[in-house]
Amino acid sequence: MRSVDSRREIILAFLKTRGQATLGEVATHLEVSKQAALKHLEGLEAEGLAAVAHAQSHARGRPENVYSLTPAAADHFPHAHRELAGDLVEFLSEEQLRRFFEKRTARLEAEYAPRLAGLDFDARVRELAKLATEHGHMAEVVQLPDGGLAIRHCNCPIQDVAVRTALPCQNEQQMYERLLGASVERSTWVREAAADCTYQVRERGKQIG
Repeated sequence: MRSVDSRREIILAFLKTRGQATLGEVATHLEVSKQAALKHLEGLEAEGLAAVAHAQSHARGRPENVYSLTPAAADHFPHAHRELAGDLVEFLSEEQLRRFFEKRTARLEAEYAPRLAGLDFDARVRELAKLATEHGHMAEVVQLPDGGLAIRHCNCPIQDVAVRTALPCQNEQQMYERLLGASVERSTWVREAAADCTYQVRERGKQIG
């Protein structure tokens, strides 16, 4: 049975990934009743970590509440090493940074490749999102309206570095292309003040839409 603390962390992670969610969606994700989910959400509201608003709905009946995280919730996600990462940008030259991130990407690619071996395209995309999450990105796979897929990173573990230099993001995008054998395009980017980084992936030779 999950503890109150574990459910609290699950809700925080769910809202971080989704951006916002209704009471029903939170309850379904936790596999509990709406009443039980509401109790946890009210606790997060009391701590100043979650906010509630009425959902915009064209359906009849009472509008359902929608929950999202407050700025204060950011302290509950992994980022303690960002100060050190920021120092890296300050003290290394552009060439040193380039070599560093190339080597870092090569190490990650060597780690990821065996986990993706033998999987079909969709399974590789989903496994890659899991791997990114294991390394702090809190990634999810998003189904695009045209039938394509995207990997959305909701918690960049080196966001301060990514904002100051595009090198880690460029290497990551190229790594995704190699691992997936796909065309990868970035549709959102924290470096451009977005809340997340989204990579749209297109299987080469496959028509979408």
